[in-house]
Amino acid sequence: MYAFDTSSRSRKAANTWQPAGRSSAPVAVWPGRRPESPGAGHDLSRFAVLDPGEASIPVLGQDDEKVEAPDAGLGPVLAQAPAAGGDACAAPTSMTKVVSGSFQGGFSLDDYYPDLVGKGYWGGGAGTAGTFDTGRRVGAKVQLFGTISGPCDSSKFSLAQSVTRTRDRINGVTDPTEGQTFDDIAKSGRDASRAPFRQEWLGGGLNISMADPPSIGYGATTNAEWDRDFVTSLIGPGGRQSVSWSLSIRVTSGSVTRKTVS
Repeated sequence: MYAFDTSSRSRKAANTWQPAGRSSAPVAVWPGRRPESPGAGHDLSRFAVLDPGEASIPVLGQDDEKVEAPDAGLGPVLAQAPAAGGDACAAPTSMTKVVSGSFQGGFSLDDYYPDLVGKGYWGGGAGTAGTFDTGRRVGAKVQLFGTISGPCDSSKFSLAQSVTRTRDRINGVTDPTEGQTFDDIAKSGRDASRAPFRQEWLGGGLNISMADPPSIGYGATTNAEWDRDFVTSLIGPGGRQSVSWSLSIRVTSGSVTRKTVS
């Protein structure tokens, strides 16, 4: 039996739980925005401005780290549920991509990337998923979240994302990394274990999320063929749930002729 404190402290509700009858501090915290997020003393000085060219998860300046594609060959949506009768907190129950419509949990890209707000790295509403074209940068806004049963210790769950550079050709030049797969979070240098990169909320369980605004910059003479395939996962101590999504961009003589996310 568990007692829940569901008092609302902000736009994104903060909730705690602890075994009923105990006077000790709560065993776990389920925040909508964690205490270490910006506005509570979090140092954002280490977040570098993106290179004006291409970007997936905004990078802090680390070199790309090539890795093997996770769960290769298992199809577009990858799932590994906990075994029947097993620990309900061993693995997520689902993994969801938001590629159109409103971000869930009341969040927006401004929450995930406060260091990039107002710098032109995405267009349109920061809380609305889908493609965008600012006239200088074209890409997509995507939210990814995994759901776990509650009450569970969310610190035992981690986010992961790989990216395959399926097609990477700018002005007729093929990038040498075309066809290769990278650990997208590792190369970004961002801390995926805490806010602002990781955001959580309650609703149908505990939802653990990240967001990604992959894009490329372009000018009046740019020609680009830029395709990316992603696999995003929430990993627990006994299993994971994963979802695949893709972005395809074409720019011809400075005009965007394709921008699709699925």
